[in-house]
Amino acid sequence: MALERFDSTAQLLRHKKSDLPVFCIYPERLREAARDFLAGFPGEVLYAVKANPHPLVLKSLVEGGIRAFDTASIAEMQLARQALRGAHCSYNHPVKPRPAILAAYRDHGVRDFVVDHPAELEKLFDVVGTDIIVQVRIAAPNPQATISFNSKFGADPDLALALMKSVRARGATAAMSTHIGYQTTDPHSFARVLQLIAALVGTSGIRPAYINIGGGFPSVLMPDGLVLSDFFKAIRLAHRGQKEIAAVPLKCEPGSALAHPGAIVLAQVVLVKEDAVYLNDGIYGALVEFIHSRIQTPTRVLTPAGVARIGQLRPYTLFGPTCDSYDRVPVEFSLPASICEGDWLEISMMGAYSNVLITDFNGLGEHEYAILGEPA
Repeated sequence: MALERFDSTAQLLRHKKSDLPVFCIYPERLREAARDFLAGFPGEVLYAVKANPHPLVLKSLVEGGIRAFDTASIAEMQLARQALRGAHCSYNHPVKPRPAILAAYRDHGVRDFVVDHPAELEKLFDVVGTDIIVQVRIAAPNPQATISFNSKFGADPDLALALMKSVRARGATAAMSTHIGYQTTDPHSFARVLQLIAALVGTSGIRPAYINIGGGFPSVLMPDGLVLSDFFKAIRLAHRGQKEIAAVPLKCEPGSALAHPGAIVLAQVVLVKEDAVYLNDGIYGALVEFIHSRIQTPTRVLTPAGVARIGQLRPYTLFGPTCDSYDRVPVEFSLPASICEGDWLEISMMGAYSNVLITDFNGLGEHEYAILGEPA
């Protein structure tokens, strides 16, 4: 079903006939995010499909120049190929079912796989041939990350060295990958992991086909005074400064950094108490991302006619529509004191880990979808 397009949220609200929350996609913002990343990152950019696999999101990123995808399942590969025929997909989940490995290799032509353990490496070679690139995923300690990924995936340096040697001994091509965690706020975190990888390359004597530094770029948690180009610069300098890896191509796989700017959520006010606002959307819906980011993204309060409320701000706790007391946004929102029932919150930077995680708990998961902005 084709999505309706509106020039603005005000126009959308003036035409709205239901009280359902709305997930609004800005295709041009997605295209711009892709262009900025491709222009700034010193290597190949893969979009992490898990961040938002909506077909319009994928289509817009392709229009912005994305040609490769970090996929974690056959379903994600299929979505990527629907958005771009012949798209390059890497199977970058470190733990994969055997049937999925075979389908990726045989049916989707995937030749890039990730492992972080000898058992997964043996499984991979049991299923497919040696005409593959095996990325050995290295754990990357990073206290600056909002969420560490090392508790679930990543080999320590000694195990990573052993895996690199095993890949070469089996006749496949070795590469290296890592992920420094969600929403990393220090550009030099990327530099430190490149230094770690350079040391491993020097010790092993195996030059990887490429180095995939993963995602973790900040979007909603960008530190004051920094921009994405600061992170690209730190990566570029660290890469060039390590003689062991200076000639090795780089890859990255941003998800939220590409998707976050490309959508907003419109949630209606159902009730206002003294210091609480009850919405028709919450953490069982498109607002789940706030569990992790814990920061108010740019937010406006609009009347049903689309007029922005102004005036004195005050803190409110936001509650979702379900009967579960856990359905509470874990950060206070500063909103106009004049907010009232029937108003709409226009919450920005909601393009990642939002619509993809909507549940139907309490039968309250239905959302509308719309396009905002002019066509390309």
